[in-house]
Amino acid sequence: PEYIILGRHVSITMRCIILTHFLDTKQKGIHWKYGNVILKDNCFIGANVVICNAVTIGENSIVGAGSVVTKDIPDNEIWGGNPARFIKKRIV
Repeated sequence: PEYIILGRHVSITMRCIILTHFLDTKQKGIHWKYGNVILKDNCFIGANVVICNAVTIGENSIVGAGSVVTKDIPDNEIWGGNPARFIKKRIV
């Protein structure tokens, strides 16, 4: 929880996974990489979404069900897929 930062009115639906750490297999031995996951105000995370470490999801953005978020999502955008990609701008 110390690496997860939630804004106001964030909706996270069922069976979502938020990863703050992952094992870097490119190096010898065990090396963990970690980073903050930031969900800004009024964002919506659909069912079964996986959010990888060191990612920010912008204000008023939507992540579609079943998506895997591997990079930052700007404000007011709709993203979906595996890996998640831009679908369209959201008019707020």
